Amino acid sequence: MSDSFGGNVLVYQAKLRPAVNPEYLVRRPRLIELLDTAVESPLTLVVAPAGSGKTSLLRDWVGWTDLPNAWLSVDESDRDPAQLWLSILAALDGIAPGCAEPAADLVRRRHALLDAVGTLLDDLESRRYGPRVLVIDDLEVVDEAVAGGSLTMFVQHLPRWLRVVLVSRHVPALPVDRLRARGMVGEVRFPELRFSFDEATEMLARLAPTLPPQRVAKAARHAGGWAASIQLAALAARSADARAGPDAPQQDEVERYLGDYVWHEVLSGEPADVVDVLVAVSVVDRAEPGLARALAGRLDAPILLERAEERGLFAARIEPSGAYETHALVREALLSDLRRREPERVTELHRRAAQWFEDAGQPVAALEHLLRAGEVRAALRLLASCVPELYDSGREVTVRRMLAAIPAGTAVVDTAAAVDLAWCQLFADRNVFVQTVHTVVARADGDGAVEPSLLARLEMLRAASAAVSGDWGAGARSARWSLATIGDRWQTDPLCKFGWNLLAREIALAERWDDAGPEVRQIARTLGPAPGRRIAFEATRALGAALAGRPVEALRLVYGPRQVSEAANLTTARTELMIAEALANREIGEQSAALPVLSRLVETPCDPVPHCRLLACLELARAAVDSGDGAAAERAFGDATELVDTELTGPGSRTLLARTGTLLALAESRLDDAGRWAAEVDDPFWGGVETARVLIAEGDVGTADTTLRAAAPRCVRHHVLLDLLLSRTTRNADEAESALSRAVRLAAAHGLVQTVASEGTEVVEAIERLAWQVPRPWLDRLRRVPLSGASPPGTAVVELVEDLTDRQLGILRMLPSRLSLREIADELFISVNTLKFHLKVIYRKLGCGSRAEAADLARALMNRHRRGQPSGAWRR
Repeated sequence: MSDSFGGNVLVYQAKLRPAVNPEYLVRRPRLIELLDTAVESPLTLVVAPAGSGKTSLLRDWVGWTDLPNAWLSVDESDRDPAQLWLSILAALDGIAPGCAEPAADLVRRRHALLDAVGTLLDDLESRRYGPRVLVIDDLEVVDEAVAGGSLTMFVQHLPRWLRVVLVSRHVPALPVDRLRARGMVGEVRFPELRFSFDEATEMLARLAPTLPPQRVAKAARHAGGWAASIQLAALAARSADARAGPDAPQQDEVERYLGDYVWHEVLSGEPADVVDVLVAVSVVDRAEPGLARALAGRLDAPILLERAEERGLFAARIEPSGAYETHALVREALLSDLRRREPERVTELHRRAAQWFEDAGQPVAALEHLLRAGEVRAALRLLASCVPELYDSGREVTVRRMLAAIPAGTAVVDTAAAVDLAWCQLFADRNVFVQTVHTVVARADGDGAVEPSLLARLEMLRAASAAVSGDWGAGARSARWSLATIGDRWQTDPLCKFGWNLLAREIALAERWDDAGPEVRQIARTLGPAPGRRIAFEATRALGAALAGRPVEALRLVYGPRQVSEAANLTTARTELMIAEALANREIGEQSAALPVLSRLVETPCDPVPHCRLLACLELARAAVDSGDGAAAERAFGDATELVDTELTGPGSRTLLARTGTLLALAESRLDDAGRWAAEVDDPFWGGVETARVLIAEGDVGTADTTLRAAAPRCVRHHVLLDLLLSRTTRNADEAESALSRAVRLAAAHGLVQTVASEGTEVVEAIERLAWQVPRPWLDRLRRVPLSGASPPGTAVVELVEDLTDRQLGILRMLPSRLSLREIADELFISVNTLKFHLKVIYRKLGCGSRAEAADLARALMNRHRRGQPSGAWRR
């Protein structure tokens, strides 16, 4: 197997090279020439029914052509889109060394296939090669939906040097008509692949040299040019001849004759132990030495397979793994006969295969065999144990496929099975998961005979359901009860071991994260011996630091776990790290680093961690409010509202929504709406803060002050924000300055910038008066952040003397900041003298005489943009 580009999902080397054609195969030069012509097009389709000789022709052509080429034989494992593209990348790496690694990293992330294909195409486009060919054989093995979109993108944008040959039993799900109209497709179909009479008779003569010429001619005509039917006709004719049948068999007799041929011609007289091993391994596509031993129940199974290869019994060794493959038709014939004679042995063989694959760390193959053995409960138990790892490695499609294969009634009576089923559904469909949990818990509540360990698992399901529905407090309460009930067994339970992470997440989202606090210390100590859970904890820890107002610490915490989560494909941890990093970057004023990540998170399904998507939507809304883009704020807030109304319906998520709703309504001077939103904030700190904001906007500063003093801060950010607001509501000037000073010192110590700037011009101007107390680097960052604030009400409308140029508008927007002229010039990459010249022109066009007046007009401009006023009117 190959993992040459660092993948966790290995690709068999045998898939990356064509097998050797048998000696009896007739070479057909006309088809070699046809393929030579076809591959001059970017895409070649070789499409024909099974057994038409497609693969044999391509094998022959690959050995004949001088063009560098790569080969991929698609198999059942490639039905998962992530695995399919890892296989394609492994093949391409053979003719374009180094192209696979960047794209492979993206493939392993959920829903990132199109990004991966784009990255791959960019890499391939940069290479300057002569013509090279990629052959993808047996494409029909994968579902059309699996190969569709990403493969379409790939073949439509191939570099000039790369030609792709797709071999399939049916036309792939590609825009073939469009590609054909552009002259991008070469095609080889069944009419071209049909054997001529001369070719058919030659191959029949090689296959059955003892048949009389007239029988050969009759069988060749009857075969109709189909390669498989020619071979089967020869095999069946020989079998029929042995039974004294005078006529060659008809096509509908081929399957019956194939079974007879395998047993009476191929295996007759062979050693019983060799035959028994071939029968035992017929339940798998390929048998590695250990698997062969397990299936046959004997240590010498690999030696017996080697003997079968030596005796020409359709077994072939695959290098370098040492696995053996039996010819597909022979394997199917053996398995069909075994099902008829000993169905119970078939079931047992599938059980053995499942156990071997599970022990070998290949749960998907184990699940397939358990289902074929009818061991549905065992399959569900295994899926529940490995579903987080499958999800994290980007194989969500596999999870859904396995769930679809489990009969609907499996969990109707068995509560333990229902718990496993619900847990698996969390990683496939969050809404179905929540519904299933509700049904299972309701049924168990009416059953008083549920044992304590099962009750603990049920309560953990309830905890997970509450958490993904936005009720983090209820989720934490259920998780605590579950962990206390199950005791030390949580470490081996695939469901309960996630309970500690649920507790950590609730602490983070409640904005009370404190590494020195007893809650966090207990969770950290408990998860120390559990590496996988510890990484998830560290991701939540970074999020907790970001939400608690320690952005610099959050960025430091992100670095280590991010490398581990990328290497181990931990999707859930990676998603939490992304939102933590984005929130921290925006807090320290790095908008350009934060906003693209937030936008990406909004478009990313996050089934086990939907709070990440909600936080991203709300942060984008707040960023738009701060920059004065009301339309963007409404769009982002609308996305968040839909998410809360339809999925995250719990009180925790609704409180987050109401907090942002209050800010948005205040920014648009909708005081009644702001009051209604503030009333929905169910939090001992934020409830008072948002109510106080509305009271301040209404001019009731005294009541706002009283309300703020009753608020209960839980973290650094809360203390900073509370003091900033108190500095505006306190009637005593000395107390106001003291509150502002405390807020500034604490904010500067922890890198809080955006929280301060979002309080608007009045607060920032007050801070400027305390500049001598403030660390200069922090103040410089604050001066560069857009201020949230509106121009004073009741100002008059002034018409511009002349329109401003784009350059002049850019300078004007920087005047409300506290940057010096030299700092503004440095930001704009111009000299101070050039800036002064521009300022003179700007003052003349505005009809003002100073920077202070121009700054007021700049703030009015931002306010006009928020309200959508006409571009010719400015407020002064």
